[in-house]
Amino acid sequence: MSEATPPPGLSPGGRFDAWRPTPVRYVVCDVDGTLIGPQELATQPVVGAIRRAMDAGIRVGYATGRMRDGVAALQDQLAADGPHILHNGAEVRAEGTTVAAWSLTPAQVDDVLAIARAHEDVYVEVYATSGFHVSSWDERARVHWDLLRTEPLSVVERAADLGDALVPKATFTAFTDTAQRWLDDQLSELDAELGSAGSPRTPGLVFTNVNQPGATKGAALALAAEHLGVPLSAVAAVGDAANDRSMLEVVGTAIAMGQASQPIRDIAHLVTATVEEDGLAVALDALVAAAQPLPGSW
Repeated sequence: MSEATPPPGLSPGGRFDAWRPTPVRYVVCDVDGTLIGPQELATQPVVGAIRRAMDAGIRVGYATGRMRDGVAALQDQLAADGPHILHNGAEVRAEGTTVAAWSLTPAQVDDVLAIARAHEDVYVEVYATSGFHVSSWDERARVHWDLLRTEPLSVVERAADLGDALVPKATFTAFTDTAQRWLDDQLSELDAELGSAGSPRTPGLVFTNVNQPGATKGAALALAAEHLGVPLSAVAAVGDAANDRSMLEVVGTAIAMGQASQPIRDIAHLVTATVEEDGLAVALDALVAAAQPLPGSW
């Protein structure tokens, strides 16, 4: 990589002039819209690029709003070595173990449930470390259940229904544009970390994640890098949505997918091809081409 020239296949992002090319030792990839498009699993070009990256000594993880069960099939396919970031930043997993986690308080859970009950076109999922509960059994959300490959555990009315279970996050869905505007207004008063994202597999739906303040993909990525002993200057992140912003802002090499909105492209150092064009594979191969031999192995 050169300070003046983007790597082959990549183009300058909004922060290209601030980029200082450094061999990458850990890369974190968003899932929906980055690792996968409309299909359930990664394409073979992406799978091959991940394997080449790991063979080159680069640790590969993913960062997603999904729970661990929601990426189980993808992890079986990729066998990516991680660390991985789940629940939009509320859980960091390494070597099959949770190394950090944040939970919503019972008061926060009651607040999100009250918001969902106040509008007929707003619905919320309240997550446990495995599985999730819902504010109502709304069949309009089934496309999301299908994406997660599971149905809700139960309908809950209050936090007390969950006992003392950890609640990493809640995820709202508004089923109309009017309801989304209403929801955005309600959430602006909530003391929580908010992150919005969509999925090519659920076109037309926006998911708004609610986490404990400070629990973001970026904060979780920094902790994961520290767990590995890798400086953030040697970390890359690839993403396409608003909830990827925090991790693109903290890494040494920030790469936006080609279909990302202009604000996300503006905070990236580099831009790759779209998810339909296997942009992640292009980005990973560029990182591998720039990687220097590392002493020892992970």
